[in-house]
Amino acid sequence: MRKIDIILQARLDSERLPRKVLALIEGKPLIAHIVERLRLSHYARRIIVATTSDSYPAIAEVLKPYPEVQFFIGSKPNVLERYYMAMTFFDSDVVVRATGDNPLVSPEFMDMAIEYHLESMADLTHYLGIPLGTGVEVISRSALEAAYKNAKTDYEKEHVTPFLYKNRDSFTILEPVSTGLYYAPEIRVTVDTYEDLQRVRGVFAHYREKPFISMVDIIQYFATESSESLPLSLARASV
Repeated sequence: MRKIDIILQARLDSERLPRKVLALIEGKPLIAHIVERLRLSHYARRIIVATTSDSYPAIAEVLKPYPEVQFFIGSKPNVLERYYMAMTFFDSDVVVRATGDNPLVSPEFMDMAIEYHLESMADLTHYLGIPLGTGVEVISRSALEAAYKNAKTDYEKEHVTPFLYKNRDSFTILEPVSTGLYYAPEIRVTVDTYEDLQRVRGVFAHYREKPFISMVDIIQYFATESSESLPLSLARASV
């Protein structure tokens, strides 16, 4: 049985929107929304928050309601090292890379990516075409180790997987493309700026009565928003 762990990178001093992982969305910290969605995976055995020493106290405090979450404290600038050390410490066979930007990460597409990754014995798997901020990367232990040992540039170390993408001839990288309704690359639900945060808050407020916001819900929300912003004649034509 493969040991599949989700490693969620999170810290407080993001440049464009500091402390965004603690920002409230419907009365709950952004990072708590991420954890609640990640724990719906049918394959992951644990969620590990990979953070830094200065960010750990505040993040650990808001995640107290989730005792299943474990923590790893590592390098601030070298996120690749933080992932590698966390993987080694928890003895993970497969790492699902999630980030603290994405309160609408999709557990459905995460599990599909895991299935595809395992069936194909890939080094790195992620979906293309789904809304930005709903996906994850699934990485094999050997590939993450190779990236850690061979990455040279600051960019490769800060963003974890660029070394693998730059060396595609040496790794099996699978990038299935979503189809039909699920192909919506124009939708953005990652949180990088205050405007992004307000956009995502709008989604959560719209579905306040729903226990879970699905990928279909996300896409339909923005389809409605888009049609409402069109002139009446164009909105009718788009229905």
